[in-house]
Amino acid sequence: MIPDKQNNLLSAVMIILLLTQVSLSAVVVLRLNKLEQRVLAGLSNQGAQPEVPGFVAGVSLDDDPRIGSEGAIITIVEFSDYECPFCADAASNIEIILSEYKDKILFVYRDFPLEDIHPHAFQAAEAANCAGDQGAYWEMHDLLFANQSKLDADSLRSYAAGLNLNINQFNECMDSHKYVDEIRKDIQDGQAYQVNGTPTFFINGNRVVGGSLEQLRGVINLLLANE
Repeated sequence: MIPDKQNNLLSAVMIILLLTQVSLSAVVVLRLNKLEQRVLAGLSNQGAQPEVPGFVAGVSLDDDPRIGSEGAIITIVEFSDYECPFCADAASNIEIILSEYKDKILFVYRDFPLEDIHPHAFQAAEAANCAGDQGAYWEMHDLLFANQSKLDADSLRSYAAGLNLNINQFNECMDSHKYVDEIRKDIQDGQAYQVNGTPTFFINGNRVVGGSLEQLRGVINLLLANE
């Protein structure tokens, strides 16, 4: 039989060894946790995206097509794409907004063709601007959105003919790519405002993505209430 003193000494040694093991484990776990936090933080920083502002000051109207009342309380600037189905829906909503709010709205349309996914959007934007030379911008605008599946060159010419435009003048405008720089300027400005998709609206500078009636009315009513 082991004497009591030896038994107590052995127990004490075992307790010390156990405590030492627990302390070392805690240190290892703590260090691993800190390492994991640093790794996760690094991954998070690598994947971080710049915050898209909800308000952009000084959104330019440029010299783009506009409809409504100059000097109106509410200015809506849209960046849009003629081949985007959501933009077609938004175009219908803008017509409703203009009829509901009448002289309180100035609406400006700016081109933002998503060329990577919409191969005909850029030339459609050219067609609208070329029609604008003959005073038929909004008529062509409406035709393009109503016929999004047919935006090839032949279709664009047929729309111009249907609007009784001077076809030679229209074709010359299209063939010379008269409005390429203008459209590129719209794209450049949109990118500066962090437009990442279409349609994107700026209502007195307040960003609205999507352009449902509820969204548009909500922002407009809020702005009018604060006038």
